[in-house]
Amino acid sequence: MTVSRRLSAGLVLFSLTAFSACKDEQTKVAEAAARIAERTQVLAPDDVQIVSTDGRTALEIIGDSVHVFHENSTIRVPATHIENVRYADGRLRFDIKGIGMKMFEVGDGKEGATFRQADALQFVAVVLDRQNQIEMAGKTP
Repeated sequence: MTVSRRLSAGLVLFSLTAFSACKDEQTKVAEAAARIAERTQVLAPDDVQIVSTDGRTALEIIGDSVHVFHENSTIRVPATHIENVRYADGRLRFDIKGIGMKMFEVGDGKEGATFRQADALQFVAVVLDRQNQIEMAGKTP
């Protein structure tokens, strides 16, 4: 664990302790981010990490990889394996090529993880940007 991650995690934990009496939505997101930060790489300035509104799911784009964190599992795939990435009705949707997996397509489409619109749109934009960068560089994993 790097010093910056320890400091960030420590600040989050301090904040959580100071405000433990009020478990509002921001606190839940901060707790989820702190748990996820312990398991992940340090984000570069152009990397992205978003957390679902219930704090149970996180998505990262680090370098040329996309990481999906659920409570008990992690999926890591090259950004070029993400297909049909979109945001609608509070939910991110995308397919993972080669695995045949549809992420967050549950039941009637009204179940599963929800994300704040700004976070989800940032995720979509960065995935598409990384895919374009990889294609232009000619290095498709």
